[in-house]
Amino acid sequence: MHRFFVELEQIRGASINILGNDAHHIVNVLRFSPGDPVVVCDGEGYEYEGEIGECSKEKVTVKVRVVKKSLAEPPISVILAQGLPKKAESLELVIQKATELGVSRLVPLITERTVARPKDNTLDSRWLRWNRIALEAAKQSQRAKVPVVDKPLSLNEFLDTVPRDALCLIPWEGEKTVGIKDVLNWEVKNKLSNTVAVLIGPEGGFSKEEVEEARKAGAVPVSMGPRILRTETAGITAMGIILYELGDLGGAAGA
Repeated sequence: MHRFFVELEQIRGASINILGNDAHHIVNVLRFSPGDPVVVCDGEGYEYEGEIGECSKEKVTVKVRVVKKSLAEPPISVILAQGLPKKAESLELVIQKATELGVSRLVPLITERTVARPKDNTLDSRWLRWNRIALEAAKQSQRAKVPVVDKPLSLNEFLDTVPRDALCLIPWEGEKTVGIKDVLNWEVKNKLSNTVAVLIGPEGGFSKEEVEEARKAGAVPVSMGPRILRTETAGITAMGIILYELGDLGGAAGA
């Protein structure tokens, strides 16, 4: 079934109002009629199965039949701080795939070796596009929450936002002894946090000084293996490893 996201104030008991572009899409693109089934998500992890009621170009009413907590959200929160790549489409790929995998928050990261820095006059439009990509990826992957995509932050600005009890990882080619799996296995045994933050450098990686700053803030430098990955590959791969070891990837659906 087609999936739509609404704000909580659009839910009125057993009735939900879908407004704006989504209403236009339902009526003029999908050509839905009263009685057609849909799923509506509130962004808080709940799904509302129902059917189309009244339709107009500005508003579509959904009659709710079933309300249930979604099984599509991972049991841990993963924050991905992705170093801004040179190419805009590389970051868009990371946003799309990280959303499919289950990321909770994605932060474009400006670091010492960042080459492509957004200009003030284009930042708002790019930020809106990033969030639209996350929304569409959340619909496609049948998630019940849309991850937050921040505006770009510096390394120190991001580190200040990481929850104190989060496990914070910084994959770095200079780390030769501690692997990401070693740290995650330790976390599985001790179960100290429900939040994992992972920092990925841009092309050229992090400088030693940046890794040291992250370490002082509580981040653990880790290796992701003997090969050097492209920045967009590293972000997606780190997400997959973390959610396989600590989350729900690899498990049966609904388990």
